[in-house]
Amino acid sequence: MDFSPRKILLIKPSALGDVVQALPVATGLKRQWPEAELHWIVSDAYQEILRDHPAIDRLVIYPRKRWASLGRLPEMARWAWDLKAEHYDLVIDLQGLLRSGLMTLATGCGRRLGLKSAREGSRYAYTEIIDDAPVSAAERYLCALRYLGIAPQPLDFQLKAPGALPSPLKERGYIVLHPYSRWRTKLWPWRYYQELIDLMPNEEFVLVGEGPWFPLANPRLTDLRGRLSLRELMTVLQGAKLVLSTDSGPAHLAAALGATTVVMFGATDWRRTRPVGKNVSVQTHAVSCSPCLSRVCHREETMLCMTGLLPRLIREKISAVTCSQ
Repeated sequence: MDFSPRKILLIKPSALGDVVQALPVATGLKRQWPEAELHWIVSDAYQEILRDHPAIDRLVIYPRKRWASLGRLPEMARWAWDLKAEHYDLVIDLQGLLRSGLMTLATGCGRRLGLKSAREGSRYAYTEIIDDAPVSAAERYLCALRYLGIAPQPLDFQLKAPGALPSPLKERGYIVLHPYSRWRTKLWPWRYYQELIDLMPNEEFVLVGEGPWFPLANPRLTDLRGRLSLRELMTVLQGAKLVLSTDSGPAHLAAALGATTVVMFGATDWRRTRPVGKNVSVQTHAVSCSPCLSRVCHREETMLCMTGLLPRLIREKISAVTCSQ
């Protein structure tokens, strides 16, 4: 008998880039079972990305920071009870950690799927385990569709910026610079951004992101750091002629929105975590220890994988990418 779920729950609370990369799973499920209700558990920090998405019928918000205190246990219990009351026919955990495993178990669903690579004991919450042999992050999520007999469409994000560009940006093309990342070893030297702007006198730039402040000034630069909601960021990224970013969540967001995106990789492996999109390019500087997958650089000549990406090389990369379109 063919399996035809009435209600599906997708569990992928975080982080930004992972939520974006999991979107083709949601669109694939909805394509296969258009009449089914699709719910998604997402952290409150990232709910703006998924709000009004055509494949998602309901967002189940996970308030991670608020639930850091044990005093919130009664609230957590009510939340878990509400999950069980939904009577899901299919639950898929793409997070693969203890907390998502507990969420999966709390549903009481008879068919609970999770990835073989899941950690922290979460695999014990699954009734079926999906083999996701070493592949890129995006391909790993798509294994869930293949397991269910659904042909994946890796670029089917169905993601669209929700609003209009801020008025100062409407009349001109611009390059977005996103200089931040959670890992120090992913950062391009901040002084290089000023050098790059100076090397490209005919370009307008927009600076976005949140992180440690560093000075960057030019009449052709619009500094929007710390001033954009996620939905506003989506609009700015989608409207850019090019996005230059570190290996970070906004790089994945830009790629999924269809923006021409250049991502600088050093400590991390671009073959496994490269953003997926129609117009994505990678820039690396070959050194023997890269990718080290470490948050701390132990070389005597610190972070050569990133410092070796000189501004003139990035300018040439940007010029080559924009000219080829």
